[in-house]
Amino acid sequence: MTEATPACDILLCLEGGGTRCQAAVLDGTGACLGLAQSSDVNTNFVSGDAAQQAVVDAVTEVLDASGIDGGRVWCFASALVGPRFGPELLGRAIPNATYHYASERDVVFARAGVYNPHGVAVVAATGCTAWGVRKDDGRTAAMGGWGTLLGDEGSAYAVGVAALRTAARVYDGRIATTTRLVDTLIDHFGIDYESYRPDMYRLAYREPISRPEIAALARVVTRLAADGDLVALQIVQETADDLAALALDVAHRIFDATEIFVVAAAGGLLNAGELVLGPLRRHLADEFPGATLIVGAEEPAVALGRLVLNRGL
Repeated sequence: MTEATPACDILLCLEGGGTRCQAAVLDGTGACLGLAQSSDVNTNFVSGDAAQQAVVDAVTEVLDASGIDGGRVWCFASALVGPRFGPELLGRAIPNATYHYASERDVVFARAGVYNPHGVAVVAATGCTAWGVRKDDGRTAAMGGWGTLLGDEGSAYAVGVAALRTAARVYDGRIATTTRLVDTLIDHFGIDYESYRPDMYRLAYREPISRPEIAALARVVTRLAADGDLVALQIVQETADDLAALALDVAHRIFDATEIFVVAAAGGLLNAGELVLGPLRRHLADEFPGATLIVGAEEPAVALGRLVLNRGL
């Protein structure tokens, strides 16, 4: 007697970029049955082999953790920054799946519940990118997303690297404003004040700390800013202004000031709330009063799955 073929009723989605790769499994109603994550997959910064392994790890973990047979997966949807993988990598794990691909822009809109976008999407995570799309005439725009050397203003990485550089000036005594920035970095990295300079040399140049680790400093800096530290607050305000400027530049490219459209925003830096969102909200009110700002709260891979279901793929 042969084993019954499992019913194909599961959607597996994969989303990832410069910080991590997230996998989700959903049923046909859009309910999330499991989440897993692995390391970053942006092949501008990691090797193709490393990105491939991260994808395999995320897919394997989410299927194992949810107890779902890979044969039940009818659709695999992917939105990765950089690579695109298909049955050559995942065919044995999900043998009955069809493959669909989406963009980071699609996911940012979907995280805000917008599946047929007419507006601007901006992501402030390890990197920072903004896109615009019109559903009436099909015009699009994209700005930012240049990476650590060429740009990424408005990102968590920008906050982190500004904090590291500012702390060096504070340690030297070149900034007179009272701040806990150096003490906070000492606590974060587990180093001593007396050996701060050689320890930071080691962290910055010999180990060195990774892009995601630098971006993770944004959580530390934004908490310090929220507590009223003036130096940290200036770092966050400058980054928030850059984020707002990027989104507004895209909006000006394809929308008129009197038009109605959405601005979907997502990314870990937005967890700082109005410290980061305030400038964007104020500039939109001044320059595009018909725009509605929506902060996406949905998990990225889950949002991708619901986008696929909404499109009826």
